[in-house]
Amino acid sequence: MALAHVPLETPDQPTRRRFLQRGSLGLLSWAVAGNLIAARATATSLEQAEKRKRISKAQIGNSIRLANCNGDVWTTTWADDDNLYSVSDDTTGFNDTCDSNLAVHRISGGPPPNVVGVTVNPMQEFGGASELKEDGASWKASGLTCVHGVLYLVVSRHWYDGVGDTSADSAHHFWVQETWDASIVKSTDHGLTWSPAPKLGHAMFPGRVFSNPFFVQYGKDGRGKKDGSDRFVYAVSNDGTWNNGNWMTLGRVSMGLIGRLDPEDWEFVHGFDNKGQPLWRPRHDNALYIFRSPGRASMTGIHYIEALDLYIMPQWHYPRLDEPKRRWKASRWEMYSAPAPWGPWTLFHTQDFEPQGFYNPSIPGKFISEDGRQFWIFVAGDFTDQGANNLYGLNVLPVTLEVETS
Repeated sequence: MALAHVPLETPDQPTRRRFLQRGSLGLLSWAVAGNLIAARATATSLEQAEKRKRISKAQIGNSIRLANCNGDVWTTTWADDDNLYSVSDDTTGFNDTCDSNLAVHRISGGPPPNVVGVTVNPMQEFGGASELKEDGASWKASGLTCVHGVLYLVVSRHWYDGVGDTSADSAHHFWVQETWDASIVKSTDHGLTWSPAPKLGHAMFPGRVFSNPFFVQYGKDGRGKKDGSDRFVYAVSNDGTWNNGNWMTLGRVSMGLIGRLDPEDWEFVHGFDNKGQPLWRPRHDNALYIFRSPGRASMTGIHYIEALDLYIMPQWHYPRLDEPKRRWKASRWEMYSAPAPWGPWTLFHTQDFEPQGFYNPSIPGKFISEDGRQFWIFVAGDFTDQGANNLYGLNVLPVTLEVETS
């Protein structure tokens, strides 16, 4: 079944009320003469606080293919030891270290392309590249984060429904890689060893909803202050596909409890109150989506840009699934920004990549400029062409944002 290009839809959410200006007027009305100057100063600062930055467009530069690496996804987090840690799927890692369904790497140096990667764990307990189990699926990774020096990695089951097939026979395929049964494993020694791999049928988050969560990235060692990020770890997932899904749900867990790897410690957005604030409740399987774009919501994460006080979600999908020769070579990025990890999301950049087919873009926080307007994206390229061009590995792309204040 071919997936057509569908106009963007976003969930209707209650309008967020603004109280700052009202509070300023209250201060002025009650101020006595001796406090009038202080009250005016307060009003001015509150007016400035109300001003928001808005991303008007993005400029994405030429890609650079890093040598001696192979694989895709390349989800990356900035750890307490100042290194980046990244996970790749269907990979031989750096310098042909492994042949794995998933592997964990350390990336040092920088900024790109002056980085050096080394595979720290081939994660052999999750099988060789594309190795299937009795459920017909294989282990793959999605989210990775570092919190208080501990790495947390999401793994789930993936089933290839024609993904990678370049034939014209579309009668038996939907061309979507499906995902289910996500769990989290952890490492207290920067990836050298990990907690046990989950057993089939015993997932933390069973089913297809929340089956490929990506942790919201706040910076080095998960340190953030915005939206309770000093108390909670957030993660976002689509509705059960690697590519061309439909919507995203958001969950969170207390920083003090994430290490228990207990799904009962998690809560999810189930709606919004009349102030536009999320309602957090248990159960991932019937959570409300915080982003919706039918056929165009693939596996991806959310990145907080502190200098801009904005979140960026680099979405992507394959718009040519009905054309065998272009199916995996033509990808489209749709980049969104929001004032909070639960939205509302605003599209600010769209770009097609053909024949590179870039997918699963990730923003390493270590290389975001001080003003938040420049950063690098880590991304994989066309997995069907591993010949002379061979973009199936870690590619880095520079990004410059144009930002307005409203």
